[in-house]
Amino acid sequence: MKELFVAYLYKLRHDLAFRITLFIGVGLALFLSLIYFGLSFALEAEMITGTTMFISSLSPTQNFGLAIPVNLITFTVMEFSQGGIRNKIIGGHSKAQVYTSLVLNGLVFTFALMIVYSLLCLGLGAGLGAIITLMNPDWSEVGSISLSTLSMTSGYADGYFVKLIFSAVVCYISIGSFTVFFATLFRSVGPCIPVIIITLIFLSLACTIISLIGLDKEEVLWAGRILDPLFPLNAGEYIEISKGTNEFGYENIERLSTIHNETFVSGICSNLVYAALFFGGGLLIFAKRDIK
Repeated sequence: MKELFVAYLYKLRHDLAFRITLFIGVGLALFLSLIYFGLSFALEAEMITGTTMFISSLSPTQNFGLAIPVNLITFTVMEFSQGGIRNKIIGGHSKAQVYTSLVLNGLVFTFALMIVYSLLCLGLGAGLGAIITLMNPDWSEVGSISLSTLSMTSGYADGYFVKLIFSAVVCYISIGSFTVFFATLFRSVGPCIPVIIITLIFLSLACTIISLIGLDKEEVLWAGRILDPLFPLNAGEYIEISKGTNEFGYENIERLSTIHNETFVSGICSNLVYAALFFGGGLLIFAKRDIK
């Protein structure tokens, strides 16, 4: 098992498709940062911070998020088309070991791209946002020359970023398991990509719809929390905090982005359950199929 894992990692480091995807992620992060940087001057308002860029980078359906499973499909399918799976089984490795190593390396593939992209977005957004604040302090909505790290950031409830990161991790675990399942099921890029993209976009749209309906119907909200694995990342939940009264006697209410504890816990549980189901189902199907 260890030999399979090391062999996959070696191939991943030298895989051209992985390198191209990594360069695309770097280019996209730089391109988006420069776009928002230019818009800041065009609209005379700070449109970019490390925080906003970081949050956007974690979404599975925005920007680079869809590119990760698409390229994971290609990487996994190539293991079949190039005879790598067959050679490993002939070499004495069990199908369970081969499939498990496929999933584990798929997760390494996923998190390597996600970490590079999100940290790059954070750094570029923070640096360019700080430049805008220094040059035009009146434009800034943040109100300080902060690098917009994961603490002391206005507009977000305490603990939001910790929950966001944990939610993103388990979400990408289930996406990785889901992707490898279909890649090994079809063993072809053609049918896999539409299935993955359509499913992720549908789940993302469902989050928005469920969040709006759930404002009045608690059972709908709980259905989204339990059934939709993307819900913690895309629900757009918030809390309201009273900031006293203004000069006209009206109460000032500040809305802070948050992930409610119920959404956080149910999201972790549902994503891990989905990951286990796709791993188990893929393992059973893979064990019964002839590898040619």
